[in-house]
Amino acid sequence: MPRTVQNNLLLSEYLPTARIRVEPQFTYVGTTSFILYNVAHVEQHHFIVADARQRVQRLLWFQFEGYLETNQHKYNYPPMQTMTLNGLTFLHDADVLNIDDDYKERPTSDSAHVVDFLREKGYTLEGDTMFKRMVWLDADLRNELMIIYSEDLAPSGFRLPDLIKGGPHTDKWSALSSSLHERALAGFTIE
Repeated sequence: MPRTVQNNLLLSEYLPTARIRVEPQFTYVGTTSFILYNVAHVEQHHFIVADARQRVQRLLWFQFEGYLETNQHKYNYPPMQTMTLNGLTFLHDADVLNIDDDYKERPTSDSAHVVDFLREKGYTLEGDTMFKRMVWLDADLRNELMIIYSEDLAPSGFRLPDLIKGGPHTDKWSALSSSLHERALAGFTIE
């Protein structure tokens, strides 16, 4: 049974059971589902803040994902910090990337599906971005809820080469990622 969204309230009755309230400045664009790399089922829900030219400035992407019964895979993330949101424990990290380069390198990835879905809806998601990733895993490590918050990097005054390893402003990333974390968590509430 798919999850539902009404008035920016995302209801999930399983894996995990949750009511997620998204702040009203975000517009719900819709949902899509697909099989990822022939090993996992994915259900995505997309909430955006866009400018007058339909360019996505901020994105909240909720992804419910689970391995198919045809395999024995388990999710295995590198060590990350953890946080608990209303009883659900999430691994979390943050990074920067260029959406166009990532799309070219991984044209069938879950993030490429986001770009394609938003394009079909008339929106553009491109350029340098910074993002916050939060991941809840079930006890068997076969199902996850991944919440990705991303925003255009340009308003920060930095470009991707400034912040990647070896860049001239990598010392600024700690403060940038801390404020990104705060904005990400301000965008939704798990009730």
